[in-house]
Amino acid sequence: MSRHDEIKNAYKSLGGEATFYDGMLTCSTLPGKAVCKLVWNMNKRKNDRYLELALSGIPQGFGGRMLEVPVGTGVLSMPVYERLPDADITCLDYSPDMMERARRQAENAAWKMSALCRVMRGNCPSLTAVLTSCCR
Repeated sequence: MSRHDEIKNAYKSLGGEATFYDGMLTCSTLPGKAVCKLVWNMNKRKNDRYLELALSGIPQGFGGRMLEVPVGTGVLSMPVYERLPDADITCLDYSPDMMERARRQAENAAWKMSALCRVMRGNCPSLTAVLTSCCR
């Protein structure tokens, strides 16, 4: 199986709409809390603090061009982006399913991402900032 197929199948095995995935990243569902505790040794409070620190590099009132790689479903960064009305945000992810979920999240929010594209496809604009996710 190719790496692309492995990633696609991993996402689909998490429920398609990524409720398990989102719950795991935010420590907000029972299975997500179990993963946070067993894998990362974090409870909800520690996880929230970790996410706060991880996203604190985005200056308040940021209005430049930003690239987020990988965006995943957007569950972590989109609440922050809602407070950046002047930002021009481009989000990338290897998984087309993740990109589709992020696109739907953006449509349901009060703002719109400037562009959605897959890694290795399309042209990306020159940027002022880049937000990347790191392993814990």
